[in-house]
Amino acid sequence: MLNILTVDFEEWYHAEYVQDKAVEREDYAKKDLASALDLLEKHNTGATFFVVGELARKYPELVSQIAESGHEVAFHAYHHEPLWKKSPETFKQEIEDFNTVVGRTATGFRAPSFSLNEKAKWVLSVLEDSGFKYDSSIFPAKTPLYGVRGAPLEPYKPSHDNIALNDDTAHLWEFPLHVYSLPVLRVPMAGGFYLRFFPINLIKKSIEKANKKGRPAVIYVHTWELGSNAPRQKLGYYKSFVTYHNLDKTGSRLGELLSKFEFCSVENYMKEKGLT
Repeated sequence: MLNILTVDFEEWYHAEYVQDKAVEREDYAKKDLASALDLLEKHNTGATFFVVGELARKYPELVSQIAESGHEVAFHAYHHEPLWKKSPETFKQEIEDFNTVVGRTATGFRAPSFSLNEKAKWVLSVLEDSGFKYDSSIFPAKTPLYGVRGAPLEPYKPSHDNIALNDDTAHLWEFPLHVYSLPVLRVPMAGGFYLRFFPINLIKKSIEKANKKGRPAVIYVHTWELGSNAPRQKLGYYKSFVTYHNLDKTGSRLGELLSKFEFCSVENYMKEKGLT
């Protein structure tokens, strides 16, 4: 069973609870990307890298390195801010600027902070009009920061009227993030904090269950979780716990998943399954 691995290529100061706190923004992108690429090469695994546009502009050689390593380059907005801070017009311009910077037309998108929700569903039309083939921004479970309650667990085509519903006439595929589906609730286990917090055997069990149901597990990790010794901000207990808990174990835990399950990029999954 093929699963999907995605990597959000962003800086440590793009983290949800850090971006409004960080003052001195020293970049660690090069070191973090090297750690990510080394881990994927070790496990012979391809992935989709959702790249923040401002980093692509600043480090075009790193974007080239991602592509030359056999991975997919996709769009993670030009500036790492939630969709509700953007308008359709500014978002269209961000897409054009990103395509110019990377020298290719992006076909995949992930919203910063998984901020695609009912208020931001206008994004679907903009993405379709701009030639995108898929999005991977929806957590099919409600969390304190994001999530779309009741959304499908498997890849689907979200309705422009209600993103929690499938619409076979739509053109854009949605690859929702992995959750552990239990009888009374859905528990996010896709990556990030969840990868660092939950026991790794429980995460494996959740992936096995999804695969038995015929669903790919869409897993994600941030590059800043894999390689840097970036400065830690004073965020208060809860926000610090979510941002930094078990940060040094991210690589080893992801490595366990890559050793046990088969992963590929979104692009290659779509080709394998004939999704158009």
